[in-house]
Amino acid sequence: MLFQIPEPLLFVLWLILATIIVTLIIYIAVLLIVSKTKASDKKFLILLLALICVLIIPIVLAAIDQVLGTVGDVIAFSGTNHLPRLTPIIGFLIIFILTKYLLDIAWDHSVWVSLLTLFFLFLLYTLIPGLYDFLRFGL
Repeated sequence: MLFQIPEPLLFVLWLILATIIVTLIIYIAVLLIVSKTKASDKKFLILLLALICVLIIPIVLAAIDQVLGTVGDVIAFSGTNHLPRLTPIIGFLIIFILTKYLLDIAWDHSVWVSLLTLFFLFLLYTLIPGLYDFLRFGL
């Protein structure tokens, strides 16, 4: 389903670029927050975490958002459905748990690495596609 978009080559290139950017962000965050040895020891796991953050977590969060939207429509306490607004919080918790257990760092360090990762993922998914359309790189 992922490769059924009109331009799968462009999707793969953006996926590789986004993974490299998020890997560098997580590596620098672990380097500055935890230690230099932890960052150099966990290079492969940082790359794996970045790939999970870029490729798998948006798919999981879209499914969670749909489920929460459906549940919120069924259990309508008020006129509007506020339940899907929990999706970013659930996304942060998923990144937080993955950071803690994949990189094997303390809980307090994991919070800061996860927050930085989530912040740069937000920038990556909002700013970069906007720049892509603004600069007319589309073919």
